[in-house]
Amino acid sequence: MPAAGENLPVFVYGTLRRGEKNYPRYLRGRTLREVPASVAGTLYLAAEGGYPYLLAEGDGGRVVGELMYLDPACYGEVLRSLDLLEEYDSAAEGESVYLRRRGTVRVEGEGPVSAWIYYWNGPGDAGRHIVGGDFSNR
Repeated sequence: MPAAGENLPVFVYGTLRRGEKNYPRYLRGRTLREVPASVAGTLYLAAEGGYPYLLAEGDGGRVVGELMYLDPACYGEVLRSLDLLEEYDSAAEGESVYLRRRGTVRVEGEGPVSAWIYYWNGPGDAGRHIVGGDFSNR
């Protein structure tokens, strides 16, 4: 968890990106800044449900997404709603679909940024590899 008062941005790479189906419900109007970004890893499209998932290990590739700087006024509320969407429970991580972890995100023209990233907590072979790591090119 971040230190008290530290509100890490959230890296999104699938349905939470601008223009995707979950952005309006969970993030629109709740961010201060949204910037293109990427992380190391491999992106897959789940065979069941068609949602994306990120594996940290992989072929040394990059996953394309956006870094969302949440509004401090609603930070806790938004993070809790994202945890529910991603089926992440810090008290029962073994049963969670995704794991929220602090990771390093690359933003062009800036140094590395620490952010929350949701990683897949299931088998790595449960979907189709998205070549190029960009969910919008699925």
